[in-house]
Amino acid sequence: MERETKLLIGGIVIAGIGFFVPLYFGKIWIALFIALLTGIIFLGRLVSLSKDEFESKTTYRVVYGLVILVVLFNAIAFANDYGNRDFQKDLLLEIRKVIDEGVTKADVQEKLVYVLSQYHQNDRESIVATFRELMPEQLGDDGVFVSDHDLRTAEYADDQKKEDDNRNHFYEIDEEEDEIRVFVVGEVSLGEDPEYENYDGQKGQFEMIFTLNKEGVHYEVLN
Repeated sequence: MERETKLLIGGIVIAGIGFFVPLYFGKIWIALFIALLTGIIFLGRLVSLSKDEFESKTTYRVVYGLVILVVLFNAIAFANDYGNRDFQKDLLLEIRKVIDEGVTKADVQEKLVYVLSQYHQNDRESIVATFRELMPEQLGDDGVFVSDHDLRTAEYADDQKKEDDNRNHFYEIDEEEDEIRVFVVGEVSLGEDPEYENYDGQKGQFEMIFTLNKEGVHYEVLN
């Protein structure tokens, strides 16, 4: 077996182990760095072993220069991606926050507005009683507000079909004020204050509150 072939096989094995082992443990940047480093060493060693095979020193220098350019390009690309990792993560979290806010408003606020309209149209005596009559399935045990997503996924018998929407819903009923408050806490989306204590015991997560009373429906981003 020629030495170049041995070098190629060895490089593939080392690169594979160096990449997939850290990747298995979720260390993607370490895996990419090891793969890049292995590739650089392989190219350098291959050019070194092939030096005597070139027709002239000029050809060797051209190939050597191209190898240097390839290495520099990949090293710069890696450094750039690594430097932007936090920016990309923050951007994705910000997009997720916008999605969570929009979906929550469409889900929770829509229900509260409907209850409010029924309260006024039918001249009912109590907002709380109206909600309990129209949407009893939303009021779960221990103050858990059951969202439409939770109601839909509860219909599936196969757990593999269930998907978590990564938002926790809770409610409080104030009989005296005739008011219902719904809290929504994100499990993925982050709030503005990392030290904020969320309703469900988390810390620093995105949180909204929706309030329904005789005056109307109001919402506020708490964090």
